[in-house]
Amino acid sequence: MSFRRIINHSPNYRNRTQPIRYIIIHCSKFSPEKQIEILNEYKLSTHYIISQTGRVTENCPPERVAYHSGESHWLQSPEKSLNETSIGIELEAPHLGQTTEDYPRSLRSALTRVLKELSKVYNIRPENVLGHSDIAPTRKIDPGCGFPWYKLYRNGYGVWPDFKQTSPKGSEEELLQTIGYDTSDLTAARYAFCRHFLPEEVLINNDLQELLDNPYPKDFTVQNQEKYQLYLRATAKAYETARKKRYWYMEE
Repeated sequence: MSFRRIINHSPNYRNRTQPIRYIIIHCSKFSPEKQIEILNEYKLSTHYIISQTGRVTENCPPERVAYHSGESHWLQSPEKSLNETSIGIELEAPHLGQTTEDYPRSLRSALTRVLKELSKVYNIRPENVLGHSDIAPTRKIDPGCGFPWYKLYRNGYGVWPDFKQTSPKGSEEELLQTIGYDTSDLTAARYAFCRHFLPEEVLINNDLQELLDNPYPKDFTVQNQEKYQLYLRATAKAYETARKKRYWYMEE
């Protein structure tokens, strides 16, 4: 890798048996050093950790499987976890990504550099840059409602709705599944979607441990239904369109 990084490799990994398809963005309130300590304690790992100042630490080589995503699904994937097909990136976010202040320019710039190289080296499609809460909506809250997904999209990663194009009206569950969400718990999928695309619908919880213990309100209902339906339909169409695109750095 050409980007500058500190090497601090974990003993917790295994060899890959499948191609890399996804990049999963996580966050932690702890410093990179503390994150590594905790990951080692629980025999977990991630590939990269980016500090508030933009310092990058490599915790596991991308060609190895790191234990970062846990039970997770996307696009009705048959596997119990996306670990085998993904690269994990942890971001230092003191408030667990609940505010935009958790993601200063220095961190965002470093993340963009890392994504640029990983995408080219491993042929990862832009729409396959996801948040941990997207692939594990019942369990995870990261990278939080303060993560700048639209800015990331403007830099070429992720998906954002184009309101000039929307999918035909379908059920909420069908549209969420078209995007990729596991809808076995529809409320959790709805809340994860709002975390990513409609952060104004998400409740801020200053009790971070309670937030971690209760990733989504079990009785959650969207306040602005008209806006939610528009975003849902436009986002479903945006993912359908993105998956048809071809990129010069992709192998034939």
